Amino acid sequence: MSIKTVVFSNKLNLLIVFGPAAILVQKLTDKSAWVFFLSLVGITPLAERLGYATEQLAFYTGPTVGGLVNATFGNATELIISNLALKSGMIRVVQLSLLGSILSNLLLVLGCASFCGGFVLHTEQLFNKTAAVVNSGLLFMAVMGLLFPAVLHYTHTELYFGKSELALSRFSSCIMLVTYAAYLFFQLKSQRNFNVPLNEEWS
Repeated sequence: MSIKTVVFSNKLNLLIVFGPAAILVQKLTDKSAWVFFLSLVGITPLAERLGYATEQLAFYTGPTVGGLVNATFGNATELIISNLALKSGMIRVVQLSLLGSILSNLLLVLGCASFCGGFVLHTEQLFNKTAAVVNSGLLFMAVMGLLFPAVLHYTHTELYFGKSELALSRFSSCIMLVTYAAYLFFQLKSQRNFNVPLNEEWS
């Protein structure tokens, strides 16, 4: 019953056949545009099922753990693409994939959520002030982690050309990973009810 629900509960799953079709087109022809289009259509139901699975998990783990799992595995597509692109030496693809992921989550997802929320709720949308401050601080730190090495590269102010930029980039990456781990500990252990709305903290 579970497999039947996952596979047949959404008509969007019919698009999965475009995935094998993309593989066949790649093997039989050299039309990269068609391979890209078919792959794009074929991966759409897989991304939707991933979100569905994390939502179902949230019913058992609670909103905090469910939200963290959704945010983590929601970027599985970018991780897979980046891993394959790095193995193939396509650094530019990795850079643009990361940039697109950041811009889509920061602007597209947030904008659509606020826009649609206004239509559905028909009232003022309220946010937890503490959660908004924490998330904004993490986002600002991530932007700075990407910006500093870029500034160092384009201003040519490195003390050791080629090495200082790489060292700073690796250091920023480590800091962001450590901060994300600390954020997970804060959410799961220290403040389990962090995302539970409290009237006196909403504004």
